[in-house]
Amino acid sequence: MMAEDITNIALSVHASEVAESMKESGYFDDSLTAAKFGMAYAIKYYFDEINCESLEKVYDSKGSNYNIGSVDPDNYISALLTALYPEVTTPYRYARVLMCYGLNKIGDIIEEGRLFPISEHM
Repeated sequence: MMAEDITNIALSVHASEVAESMKESGYFDDSLTAAKFGMAYAIKYYFDEINCESLEKVYDSKGSNYNIGSVDPDNYISALLTALYPEVTTPYRYARVLMCYGLNKIGDIIEEGRLFPISEHM
């Protein structure tokens, strides 16, 4: 049986905290924009080492919750992840994992005091 895709992206508590601190830095309009940045960061730097299938069970879903209509109003994320993972029928499950993974990695950078200037990380 094929897994159904999610209609809401619920980040982990830790990923939500990182996204919130990124928003508070003034570089991001909101936490969702920071979460999307986290996803892009994960894809750029960790694409080959991320196993979204196994990581899906690792991250709690007790953090910020975003409706897919807000996350991907133009279906760009769905199209991108379908292109990156042609066999995947649940791109938003992957988006959630990539957001959590990327935000966790960015959280490590924040703790080390090396996030800014943020342009050095993209």
